[in-house]
Formats: sequence, C-alpha cells, structure tokens
Amino acid sequence: MSTSLGCTTPLTNTWGEMAVGVRSKHRVALELDIDEDPAHLEPEAWDLHDLQLALAAGLARPLRMIHGLVLDTERDHLSVTVQAMAERIGEAVQGYWMISATPACPQSVTARARRPPIELLVELQAIAQHAERAAGHLREQGL
Repeated sequence: MSTSLGCTTPLTNTWGEMAVGVRSKHRVALELDIDEDPAHLEPEAWDLHDLQLALAAGLARPLRMIHGLVLDTERDHLSVTVQAMAERIGEAVQGYWMISATPACPQSVTARARRPPIELLVELQAIAQHAERAAGHLREQGL
C-alpha cells in the first residue's frame, strides 16, 4: 500500500490517567488455501462475513500475508488508485537504480532477481511520473 492506503502508526492518547489507543484502519491481503464447493460463492465474491464463516468452518486456511500494495478499486477514488500505483512503480524503479549504481552488488541480490536494462528503467520511471500527473488531474476533478 502506499502511505495513503497503508497502515498508520497507532497513537496512544491519555484520558485522565488511563492510556487510550486511537483506532486506525489497516489494509491487509491474505493468500488462502480454500476447499472450493461449487454450491457456494466463488471466493472472489465473498464479503467479510463469508470469509469469517469459511475460516471458522475450516474451509479456508490462511497461507501467508501479502505485503505490499493493497488497492480497493471498487471503493477508492480513481486518483488514489493511480497515485498508489505510481508510487509503487517509482519505489521499484528507485530500488533498481540503487542496485545498478552499486559497483559491488552482493551476489545474493543479483542471483535472486534479474535487473531490468537501463532503457526499461527509464521507461518505467516515465510511466510513474505520468501516472503521478494523471492522479493529480483526477484529484482536481474529484475523481
């Protein structure tokens, strides 16, 4: 998630002498192992209640948390979605630029994933910048 879509650090306020936590919203994504039943809804159509029931009944088992960008394209403004995508592309490009600029890049990094060629990094950087501008225009239009 981008900063605007991700989690916020919970603050603690004091009320009298008692510490009170401030609620904040977090978006998470789960990868699930699901025993599919043709008579029931497809998991993509589940709402929160359906997920809770499937977890409680043992029909769905969490495999892992997915870290990164989590978008709600059905509820978020388009500007928020495009801005988050622009930020994520920009962060990825910046990481590759830093690796490319390191003369003695550790073998563990280069063995794990191939690096895009410089021409592609320049193109991705332009895409991120264009998406950032488009998000601004969408925001100005209230979208």
